[in-house]
Amino acid sequence: MEYQPTNSLKGQGTVGTVPFHYQPSDEHRVRPRQVETAPASKSTLYLAQEIGIFFADALRKELDRSGYRTTEPTGHIVSGTITRFYLDWKSGQERSFELVVDYAVRSGERTLFTWHCTSAQRGPNLLVLDGILIREGIADCIHRFLAAAQDASAF
Repeated sequence: MEYQPTNSLKGQGTVGTVPFHYQPSDEHRVRPRQVETAPASKSTLYLAQEIGIFFADALRKELDRSGYRTTEPTGHIVSGTITRFYLDWKSGQERSFELVVDYAVRSGERTLFTWHCTSAQRGPNLLVLDGILIREGIADCIHRFLAAAQDASAF
């Protein structure tokens, strides 16, 4: 699954990203590349990359699209924790993807800005649409974070 940036926000400056913590993996409930699913599920879904790295790369792509420089050394680093990355296909006629992320913008040891995001995406119960639901949930949280961070002058 590949993430394509879609936001329309514009910004400038230099912002770095680091891999996000994937709490379900840190707590040994799933593997680093594994999407959370209902315990009764008979199958599992894995991304090609670790979820924390995939999410940070998606954020970097959105920052690049907005006009931020992400390849130069910077004093502002975005990090965070993904507490939920959950796909449910056992809910009858639809599938759902739930994402919960806590973001932090830091400069050195100082936290400049924090933000919490929850996104829920729903779609038809079709396996081929799982990637779309996941990308839409990620884009939703990243776009709202970028808007909030810009409003707070965090970058």
